Parts: sequence; C-alpha cells; structure tokens
Amino acid sequence: MNHAFRVGEVYRDKGSFRDAEDQFLRWIRGPLSSGIKNTGGIRDLGADRSETPAALVLVSNDTGVSQHDDPWEDTLAVNAGYVSYWGDAKENVRYDESTQNRKIKDAFDRAASGRREEVPPILVFRKPESGVVEFCGLCVPDHLEVRTYQDDSGAQIPNYRFHLSILNTQAISVSWLHERAQTNDDGQAPDVWKQWVKEGEVSQWPTGETLDTEGEIRRYETTETTVSEAFRAETFERYGHACAMTGIREESLLDLAHILPRSQHPELAEHAENVLVLNSLHHRAFDAALFTVDSEYRIRTSPSFEPAHPFLRETISEKEGEPIAFPPSVQVRPDFLEELNAGLSWL
Repeated sequence: MNHAFRVGEVYRDKGSFRDAEDQFLRWIRGPLSSGIKNTGGIRDLGADRSETPAALVLVSNDTGVSQHDDPWEDTLAVNAGYVSYWGDAKENVRYDESTQNRKIKDAFDRAASGRREEVPPILVFRKPESGVVEFCGLCVPDHLEVRTYQDDSGAQIPNYRFHLSILNTQAISVSWLHERAQTNDDGQAPDVWKQWVKEGEVSQWPTGETLDTEGEIRRYETTETTVSEAFRAETFERYGHACAMTGIREESLLDLAHILPRSQHPELAEHAENVLVLNSLHHRAFDAALFTVDSEYRIRTSPSFEPAHPFLRETISEKEGEPIAFPPSVQVRPDFLEELNAGLSWL
C-alpha cells in the first residue's frame, strides 16, 4: 500500500515499527532494513548508497508532551509556510558538536553552496499529545542562526535555530522516501521538490507563491518586533546606503542585521546601536555565526568557515582580525557585541 503523509492530518505513533497500528515509524520503515529512531527531535532515515541521509524527520513536541524539560520553543507557522526549529543542545552537549545538529547543518551548508541535489528532504511533524504526530509539511532550508538560552543556573547555552520554508505540496508519498533510501531516486518526489532542487525556486505553502530568496533575508518575527520603514531609512542614511563590510550600495540587496535579535530583545528592535547594514549574503553568514564582530569592531571568523566562493573569502576569511571602518555617523554598542559573542563556542 502506498501510504502518504498529508499536511494537517494526524497519524498514530505507537513507538515501534513492529506495531501493526503504527502509522509513523512503521510507514517510514516500510520495506527498508532500518527506519528512523523512536525518540528524539532530529531523526534521520539512512541511505543505502550514501552517508547523506535519505530524509530528515524533525519532531516538535507541544508543551508538556515530552518527559524531558525543553527550553527551546519551536515556531510551526504552517499556515504562513515556515518553521523555525531549535537544534539539539544541552549544557553538556555543545550545539556544534551534536551529531544530529550536524546532519541538519550539513543540509543547510549544501543548500547555501548550491548543491541542492545533495540536500535530503526535511519532513516536520508536531506531537500535540502522546501517541500521535501531525504532519506539518515538506521543508527546505532557508537560513540558520546561533542563539543562546540561559538555564536556571545562569549558564548561557548556545544552540542552532534552523529556519525552514514549507513547500507547496499537500501530500508526501512514503514510497518516495523508500526509493530515496534504496536508490536515491526522486521519481516520486513532488514537483515543487524537483523544482527547488533544479532551480532553487521555493513554491511556498499554502498559496504556491514563489518565495523571493534574493535581497532581504527572511525574518520570522512576531508583529511586535517589526521594524518601521522610518527606522530602516534612517539607518540606511547613517550607513551611507552601503554594506558596512563590502561597500555594496544596491539597496535591494541591503538588510538591517540585528546584533541582539529582536525576537529575544524586542526593546532593542529599533535601537540605533544594535543594528548593522549588511548585504543579504553577509547577513546570512552573520546570523549563522560563520563570522562575528568583536567589541573592538574587528572581524572574527569561525574556524569551521571555509568558503568556496572567492567573494566570501576576500570579504570575510581574509579580513580576519581587521577592524570594520564604520561611517562617522554610526555608533555600535560594544556590550551588545559582547553579549552576542558570549554564546559562540569558537570565539
């Protein structure tokens, strides 16, 4: 039987693929010699011919469902076509050393470098209550960030926050996952997946509207943390309508990059000393903690960042330790940078 997961529908999760009533683990396992694990938020379906997973399955527990205390609150905005998903991080497991985090991070890195054919499909489910899962959609990488959480002891615990776009398809054939696992065949893949792999075009759920992935980085902020056009215009004016790192002046390619995120610090959303003007590519790299700016305004680069593109090498990697020459009208708060950088394990 060709089973399918449909957006918004609920499926029985009995915790074992051997249970004949299970519609989650059992369906995904199907004819394969192994399926996905029965616990954990980040689960991967192995592939016979590759070390890259055939698919990634992300499970987000509603409050009170998990037996473990989880400080990370995912955003599953299915009706708006996006998901923000916190990775796996604990006080004794660094976010950049987590095996499961690396599997998602690898997918984002491949997508960012244009190797979309090497990106596994990402299926997101929510767990509204014990014993069931609800399918939220087939997703592709958008961008990622590194953010921190303060636990009860006051320790700052950094973690990845993965932002995903939901593709405009109602149903996912489970046999497609099996074919990917066995032969890496996308013959049964939805057309929107094939379109994304071939051209990088995101047809977003639920309208099918094409997501503009050029220009401004997509920000999934709540309404109370939006930035006014007046503040945006004033900031661009202070920066001379140019990227602080590259001098790029095409305004459609420029973003406001918040040092301390407005989702966590809404009171700083329009603080003049909490924003940088960066081009969209460098904004993504900044939010992904591939580089940062220290309190003396020097560029600091993550040791793991080895860009293949010469533009990124010339403007980030080869500028390691060099100060950014901000315009005289720009002031950036050093303590904001210090708070941001406190969560970076590599700095």
